[in-house]
Amino acid sequence: MNFFACILAVAVASQFTAGSIIQGHSEKQPLQEILQFDSGLNPIAPTQSDSSLLTTCNGVLNSTSGGIAYKAFEPIAANERCVWTIRGGNAGEFSLNVLNIGSLGSQDTQVIVTCLRHRSTTTHINVNQTGSVNGVSSCNLLVITLASGSDVSDSTGFVLEYSVLRAGSLSSRSRDYIVNAGNAAIISYPDLPLSYTNSELSTFVILPVRGSTTNLIYVRDLLEGTTCYDLLAVYRFNASSTLQTKWEYAGRLCGNVLSDIVTNNDLLLITFESDHSVVGTGFQLALAASNSNQCTS
Repeated sequence: MNFFACILAVAVASQFTAGSIIQGHSEKQPLQEILQFDSGLNPIAPTQSDSSLLTTCNGVLNSTSGGIAYKAFEPIAANERCVWTIRGGNAGEFSLNVLNIGSLGSQDTQVIVTCLRHRSTTTHINVNQTGSVNGVSSCNLLVITLASGSDVSDSTGFVLEYSVLRAGSLSSRSRDYIVNAGNAAIISYPDLPLSYTNSELSTFVILPVRGSTTNLIYVRDLLEGTTCYDLLAVYRFNASSTLQTKWEYAGRLCGNVLSDIVTNNDLLLITFESDHSVVGTGFQLALAASNSNQCTS
């Protein structure tokens, strides 16, 4: 039994409505106690890659041009979840071209492009054909999600290429994390023993464990002020959603929220953005997967 996951599951069940983000509450002392407890949490470093081409599930691309070629001529497994973050160095504008989309075979299988813009709107684009992808020209980061359901039929993967068309002005201290919820872990942000910087846009992708709930504790150290000048935005992947793309905006965590719990039984995407003035010492994210039998075995 994962002792941390058990404690966390009990905390969620006893204090919070599952799946909610509770903002503006006073300090939730049990959350602080869980993080202070020596529970075997593994510290997580940012995900890095020097490659310009990724062919395996999950990864980060920092080159100004490159691509993803995943199972282009191979069958996709049922209930796959793969996420790739394309930072492209420091981008202000992208081009994205799908060279091969294979056969998606079933509506349960999706390739989704998420466009992240610093201090602006996030958009999700469902990709189902080859050619240039519209709507990515003003993105600072791209997040590519491949998700399949139980019925994959004859679904295969895809090949895409990207290029950075214009440099951006994000802080070089922005980071990207891709973390499996199966191992109890903690992310201390920023990853250096300093305050975060202005103009950051960082990403945290939490991969699910099939059949389990991902529990994520957020504990603030210090963000700018008590409003949303610097903030975390939370997105949940909902495979049963009737929306064309399955990423759903769930809320934000700002300087007035000391601690909170976020849960989901599928992917989580969290972004952190800082504005152009005043910084803080950041926050911690602790995570673990749990199921109904975890605390009784």
